[in-house]
Amino acid sequence: MLKRWKVGLFVMVMSGIFAVSAWAVPTRLTVRALAHDAKFIGSVVGGLKVIVKDYYTGQELASGMIMGGTGNTKLLMKEPVTRATVRSEGKGTAKAVFEFDIKNPLKLLVEVVGPMGAEANIHKEAKTTWLLPGQDISGDGLLFELTGLIVHPHNPEAHEFFTLGSTLPISAVVTPMCGCPIKANFPLWNADDYTVTAYIFKGGKKIAELPLKYAGKTSNFSSSFTPKEKGGYRVVFTAHDKRNNQGVGISGFVVVPPKK
Repeated sequence: MLKRWKVGLFVMVMSGIFAVSAWAVPTRLTVRALAHDAKFIGSVVGGLKVIVKDYYTGQELASGMIMGGTGNTKLLMKEPVTRATVRSEGKGTAKAVFEFDIKNPLKLLVEVVGPMGAEANIHKEAKTTWLLPGQDISGDGLLFELTGLIVHPHNPEAHEFFTLGSTLPISAVVTPMCGCPIKANFPLWNADDYTVTAYIFKGGKKIAELPLKYAGKTSNFSSSFTPKEKGGYRVVFTAHDKRNNQGVGISGFVVVPPKK
């Protein structure tokens, strides 16, 4: 009887040990996105949507938004970055955080879509990672780097009407993917480092190519155009810099005869 009791106790103890090891452990995943040659991407450009999936099955496990600030300018743009540098250091730097209760290693497919305010320049990027029970992915987290520029057509607004013979402004707002400012003689994002052009089409044919110059206002580039025919026009804005960032914005306008 004593031996049976000891055997039973041993089984109970071992069962308890295995049960504890099989419990799910809360484990966090932090996701961030950094603009190429600039700062973190967050709220000021509409944030980015994050979709977390099981890599093997494609099942969506969680979704959310990367929101928050662009981070520490001095740390990101002025100080040397070493292997140990946490670039997102400081409160409020944009991120999305997810928590999973897992008991086994989980392979994830993580997608980011955005920035939501980037119009034609919205990205869709994907990364894979293992998430291990109890081993948070924190700090800079799973870090995406988005190359490109945001180009917002400012003038003309889409389907804006103008009278034949009038000279209309052609302008765009251009920023890095973080929405950071471009200015004249600015040591970080100098307007002279950006080439902005407007291509004007009518009936599918390019009729003008206009270099846009810095307009004296943060991130604004402009020129002008005098249409010679009535009808619908399409405007394609392009921008690029010396760091391999590029972006496109698209608008259009309508020219009507003068009122009699």
